[in-house]
Amino acid sequence: MILLIQFLIWSSYTVALWVSKQDGIKSKLILFIVFSYLAYWVATSMGLSKRNASFATIISLAIFFTSRQLFWITI
Repeated sequence: MILLIQFLIWSSYTVALWVSKQDGIKSKLILFIVFSYLAYWVATSMGLSKRNASFATIISLAIFFTSRQLFWITI
């Protein structure tokens, strides 16, 4: 359940990046930090410990962006 919600968060991050194409790298980095913290906060608020929430956030981030890259390679 947590991974599904985090995938929704990372999808929202992708949409936010798409909308802010012309922004600089600093603003994109700040956006990434905000969405990373949001994913972490959701995991901790759903009852995971801080360590497990960090692990779940990193795993969901890696799976989402890897699958996104694989999707764009096949197209």
